[in-house]
Amino acid sequence: MFRKNYLSYFFYLSIFFIIGCTDSEKNQSESFFQGKTITILVGSGPGGVTDTSARIIGRYLEKYIDGSPTIIVKNMPGGGSVTMSNHIFRSAPKDGLVLGYSLPAVLSVQLMEPNRAKYDGNQLNWIGSIIKSTNAISIKDSEYNNIEQLMRNGSLTIGATGRASPTYQLTAMSKALLGLDINIITGYEGSSDITLAMDRGEVDGQGTAMDYWSIARPEWLDNGTLTHLVHIGPRDNIRSPDSPHLKDLVSSTRDKQLVDFLEIGINLGWPLFAPPGVPEDRLVVIRNAFANLSEDQEMQQAIFSTMGAKINYTSASELTEYTKIALNTEQSIINEAKNILGL
Repeated sequence: MFRKNYLSYFFYLSIFFIIGCTDSEKNQSESFFQGKTITILVGSGPGGVTDTSARIIGRYLEKYIDGSPTIIVKNMPGGGSVTMSNHIFRSAPKDGLVLGYSLPAVLSVQLMEPNRAKYDGNQLNWIGSIIKSTNAISIKDSEYNNIEQLMRNGSLTIGATGRASPTYQLTAMSKALLGLDINIITGYEGSSDITLAMDRGEVDGQGTAMDYWSIARPEWLDNGTLTHLVHIGPRDNIRSPDSPHLKDLVSSTRDKQLVDFLEIGINLGWPLFAPPGVPEDRLVVIRNAFANLSEDQEMQQAIFSTMGAKINYTSASELTEYTKIALNTEQSIINEAKNILGL
């Protein structure tokens, strides 16, 4: 009898201890963020999908983080988000108060340009992503109504930022795999700069996210100014229902693997992440807040009304698992992609 009561006493004592520790950790996390400022560093310049979505996320995420910290968004452009990602990985405080928000190509750059990418996606603390976009080669006021016409006997001049950016990679890969006659002009600062070049007639179009057009030139989507020749990522049945997927236009297994490699960024989406070494209890608070944010109807409406995009939530654990798979890509595929992209 005594032994039974003795064991029961310690059983309940251990339960109370676990509950007490859990509450204590939660309270510590809440008290840590209270009165603090969280900075989200955006790996692009002002305007465009990355900057716009980051600012919407920052605006609505505040209310879901225990302690209700202030969230500010700052731009740190450079190298297709490499400058910002390097900073987060190597220099940012490891206290949960500085987060990174990057272009989708952050893992692709690590694979293709390890000398430039001084970060490791497997060591970053992923928070989540809420947007995955269709990327398409879109041309303005063109004589070509579809990709088949261009493949038969046509030529284009397409603008891009740098070789590591999505604005270059879809166009360069399509050119190589489909044998297209395309002159790619690099050196533009961003999609907005390329759009101005389209206005001036310097280039015919660009390869970019469909969401970008909803932000920058929604009238071009409405009045038929744009023709979307080919895309990667999920089909956009509203804005580009007739454009074929690049993978459907190639036949060999190798070419299809190259398209899969190009879609690494599409599958990652626009991710939010923290540096290595952030205390786990603080990561839990931020990840839970981000998951709750993904269901916020006001935020969803803000994303849709501003960008024409619907929420496609990917959790931290899903990003972590996908990163392991992506960074284990066969080296021969990476080398061939680098050769095509000139990296």
